Amino acid sequence: MPSSINAIQILIVINMTEVWVIDSNCLIHIGAMAPPNFVSDLQLIIDKNSTNFFVTPGVNDEVRNVRFQRWDGKPNLLDQMSEILITISVEDQEIKQLASKIGEKSSPQDVDLSLMTLAKNMSQEGKKVTLVSDDYKMTTASDKVNLNFETCPPSTFLQRLAGYGSRGLRSRMRSLSRRVRAAEMRYAISRAGQYDIQAKLTWMVESLLTSKVQSTEESTGNQTTDERKLVSALIRAIRGEKVKKSLLNSLGKLPEICAPVCRLDDHLSSLSTDDSLENIVQKYDASAEILSEVLEKTGVELAPFGEEMAELAHRAMSGYLYRMESALGVMARMSGNLSLSRLHLSRALHLATLIDDISAEMRAMHQLGLLSLANSNWKRAANLFETSDRQAQMIGTSRLPPLILGGIARHLNSDLELAISHIKAAEPLVRMNKDQAAVELTTIGNSLLAIDCPGLAIEILDEAMECAIETSQEISLDLLAELLLLANAAILGDEKKQYDGLRQLLDGLNQIPEDSLDKFQQRIARIDEKKDELSKPLDDTWTEWQQSTRLLQDEETLTVLRIDRDDEGQELIISHHNEIGAIGIWLPKGGSKAASGNQIKIQNSRIKIVKPTDLLKEIHSIRGIVAIENPEGLSFIVKTDEITRED
Repeated sequence: MPSSINAIQILIVINMTEVWVIDSNCLIHIGAMAPPNFVSDLQLIIDKNSTNFFVTPGVNDEVRNVRFQRWDGKPNLLDQMSEILITISVEDQEIKQLASKIGEKSSPQDVDLSLMTLAKNMSQEGKKVTLVSDDYKMTTASDKVNLNFETCPPSTFLQRLAGYGSRGLRSRMRSLSRRVRAAEMRYAISRAGQYDIQAKLTWMVESLLTSKVQSTEESTGNQTTDERKLVSALIRAIRGEKVKKSLLNSLGKLPEICAPVCRLDDHLSSLSTDDSLENIVQKYDASAEILSEVLEKTGVELAPFGEEMAELAHRAMSGYLYRMESALGVMARMSGNLSLSRLHLSRALHLATLIDDISAEMRAMHQLGLLSLANSNWKRAANLFETSDRQAQMIGTSRLPPLILGGIARHLNSDLELAISHIKAAEPLVRMNKDQAAVELTTIGNSLLAIDCPGLAIEILDEAMECAIETSQEISLDLLAELLLLANAAILGDEKKQYDGLRQLLDGLNQIPEDSLDKFQQRIARIDEKKDELSKPLDDTWTEWQQSTRLLQDEETLTVLRIDRDDEGQELIISHHNEIGAIGIWLPKGGSKAASGNQIKIQNSRIKIVKPTDLLKEIHSIRGIVAIENPEGLSFIVKTDEITRED
């Protein structure tokens, strides 16, 4: 009897079916890098080797908007792989049992747990199962409870698939594997300062060494790892951290040469010590000068070095340069120079790819997307926000801003199906956490006001107010009322027509219950009443010079809505005060360096205020026009948190 059992067990091992359970990060990598013949190659592998690829419904939800970026038309990944990816549901009870077995602190997210449960179940059915994920936590958790399946990162998965095909297929799969592996390594090493990545790197390399196809690719991987170690060591040396002597010897003079980049972070830190800055153009010029000095000094020192050593230096310095370029981009936007802002933010995005900091890439793309909205380039904005959304999925951060802004951009570009798809994806995120949704929607509305898109801001702020009412956020409601008043003051008549249909689209973001609907309508009614009150001409005007405190108290400011410049350079700065409403500041000589969202202080100057002409009142909805005796008494102020923040 025992011999019969052993024979059966041996037979099972020999005929064991090999299957792959794939997580969303792997599919995101594939969408970003796979060549156009990738799916047909997978089908050949399936037909020849009887292997299969499995996912869970949670994975489908996470990647439903992922597209094949290198394919013509960028088709949806799930649509193209629907006949290859087999979706298997897992019972919630099984997921909870596994989570309990692993322990709360060590347990991965629910979607990852569903994949681990699926892999465990298939393994118990006699299949040879490999779970494909670059999330090392899934490996450690499966080892902890002795689950009978293997894990490997996406690059190793692709490397192993190369062994199943013809010469051409092998070449394509190996090439894709190398690209994905480089992305994995860059991302892991970029997190070296946040957690100990040595175990994860060891696992990644070991999984590659056990691949069916080794030799050339193994040596390439090891070489890449050594190179990453040098970059990481150089970054630590620049920061003044302790570095192994052997690595310092390999780096030579590079730590000393690269040290000046620390000036950039020091300068940004000095900007953030104050809540606000006056004369943003002067601050921009000073920051650009420091960047130029650092680039010149490091460039001169690196010039005699060979390509490999110089590349190490550039990659180690790219984080510092990214932060400075991002700050310059925001400062340029705050001073009204959108084209210069785009140049800096594009450089920031390029530098972020060198450090492979997905959060940094996402922030740069978000800012570039906002600039594209400001320039009415809807398609480019949509592409940027959609790419930002894919990045958000990769690092597990909130998808709400890129989904909503991507949906708006698609709607404006008349891509209505895509617009609806983005808003439908955002709706459950709002529903699951309306407290957080209110905060994020308010931030989005503020961003749209800053780029002079008040019509778009109004629609988003309405949704934010619904969420704030449902969750009884009184302080947030007061802020939202002020923002809605400001947005209504900033919007022009023709802009309202431009956004026809957007209200209906964004209504899908939140379904407000009946008991909250009345409160919402009452709030909106009060805002409308105040808006009507603030649309009337000022009762108190004067044509004699008076102290500015008669209009504004010492610490009060006006918010710039837009600037109307005529052909002769004369300027009317349309500004808003929550209690006064919209007024124009007349500068016959022009020359202001203001932009939407700046705050205005009037100091050391007397003023006059008169009623606007009918034409100006109709165009700008202003209540009065202010003349400044001493234009130098005007200060344009910006908040520093947007320049230096990392969120």
